[in-house]
Amino acid sequence: MDISDLTKLKNKEIVNDLRGWVDTIRHHGGLMFFELRDHETKVQIVTDNPEQFDNLKNEFYVSVTGNLVKRKKENVNKEVLFGDLEIELSNLEIISESKTLPFQIEDNIETDEQIRLKHRYLDIRRKEMNNNIIARSNTFKSIREVMNKLNINELDTPTLIKSTPEGAKDFIVPSRKSPGTFYALPQSPQMYKQLFMLSGLKNYYQIAKCYRDEDSRKDRQPEFTQLDIEISNGDPKTVQKIIESTMKHVLKTVYSIEVKTPFTKITYDEAMSLYGTDKPDLRIKETITDFTNIFMDTEISFIKETIKNNGTVRGFLINKLLSRSEIDNLDELLKNEGSPGLGWFKIENKKVSGPLAKILNEKENNELVKNDNCTMLFQSGKQAESSHYLDTLRRKIYSIPSENSYEFVWIDDFPYFEIENGELQPSHHPFTSPKDTSEFLSNPNDAKALHYDLVLNGIELGSGSQRINDPKLQKEVLSKWGLSETEINDRFGWFIEALSYGSPQHAGFAVGIDRFIAEMMNADSIRDVIPFPKTQSGLDPLNNAPSNLSILELQEYNISIESIENEE
Repeated sequence: MDISDLTKLKNKEIVNDLRGWVDTIRHHGGLMFFELRDHETKVQIVTDNPEQFDNLKNEFYVSVTGNLVKRKKENVNKEVLFGDLEIELSNLEIISESKTLPFQIEDNIETDEQIRLKHRYLDIRRKEMNNNIIARSNTFKSIREVMNKLNINELDTPTLIKSTPEGAKDFIVPSRKSPGTFYALPQSPQMYKQLFMLSGLKNYYQIAKCYRDEDSRKDRQPEFTQLDIEISNGDPKTVQKIIESTMKHVLKTVYSIEVKTPFTKITYDEAMSLYGTDKPDLRIKETITDFTNIFMDTEISFIKETIKNNGTVRGFLINKLLSRSEIDNLDELLKNEGSPGLGWFKIENKKVSGPLAKILNEKENNELVKNDNCTMLFQSGKQAESSHYLDTLRRKIYSIPSENSYEFVWIDDFPYFEIENGELQPSHHPFTSPKDTSEFLSNPNDAKALHYDLVLNGIELGSGSQRINDPKLQKEVLSKWGLSETEINDRFGWFIEALSYGSPQHAGFAVGIDRFIAEMMNADSIRDVIPFPKTQSGLDPLNNAPSNLSILELQEYNISIESIENEE
């Protein structure tokens, strides 16, 4: 029986075959106590014959028989469900012994993550990890509940596909039957879920495994899980309403949290101007202030140069006087992020101080002393360059009012393209519709996309867009991306062909489920909510994957590996 079944028994009633792991053995005054832990909870076991159980160790899996009794009032453990009960042991059967543990099965352990991942099956026995994995399961269940209510079909897509560029490197899989050719694992089900719309299926969702061969971070893994949806005849407004309904249902049913809908909505330009990021944490109410007008006639050389080059002076006015050490710490923080340094003034008793105070002209001084007993912190430069530093500063200097608050925000009107390493790249993916097709064709650098992100507490949960359903426009986007006619036909010809047979308007979205659960469970990393994750270097310490194949195995796939030595 399970420990939770003890609620069905009365005091002094016999407990038969209660199973679980031995946890926390204690000897006291001729008695031996240990806690028996199962999948859900624990209960104390006591025996006055400890010599009989000398070989008992932590994490032995055992079966217990004995009398259920009420504990004395002074011995009640109020922190656990059955802390008012104990079982007087009459018989114990060891079902399975345990080796010496590499770490203790308890919360808040300070054990190297590599060791925890190597023994992940033990790590998940810990209550905090077990809770994370159960929350993951319940999240999946809740998603399926709300999708069924919304009459959205659960469909699946292949995991062996053609390699297509989507922003990250593909994981490739050699084909044994077609020597020299390769499949790819999907970075997302993007084109297949669009094909469902072309196939005459109305609505689609999938809890999909996705694969990206990129560096892992605390919010990224080479293998991750996302909720994908696609809606026929959909537009951003339709999709956003569905996602809001989904988030509201999951938060209520799994995490007992009520949120209001519709969510706040701001444009990309507003987000960058007010918060310095397209992933703003709206729990922090303070926003960036533009101080540029104060310095229009300045003699401060670097600010003068910034304004001359159409840059800005932006920052924060804090209603307290920061100490020099506090300012120096903030300066070091920004320099570590790549900033040339922190600009600052202190205004105290209508007097301005700081390293730049002597260069201020009368107009600038008069503007600054309109505020008193405060500190002005700022960055000078192009908005695109200084925004990141201001976002870092904002999150550092202002506190979050409550860790148990949840602020969703939609970000839309993204630029269609962004510059990466000197090249034009779609800010979302190349199947996104432009907001204005004419503007896109004539001036793609300034065009906006029908692309929208959902952000929760400064974490980007996912992205979506209205899709291109015109094959000519799709080819034009890929061409502006820098692909040749041959590359377009080779990589995307099959998809453009599908768009050529009467494609309905459609739109969709993908939510990063791992990120969402990590935020809801206050986990340090998405690795803590994924059952068997990879390390930051992409390795699996549990089974040492990836691993080498033998020469014979490689020959079966017509693969040979040449040793590459670095040339000096």
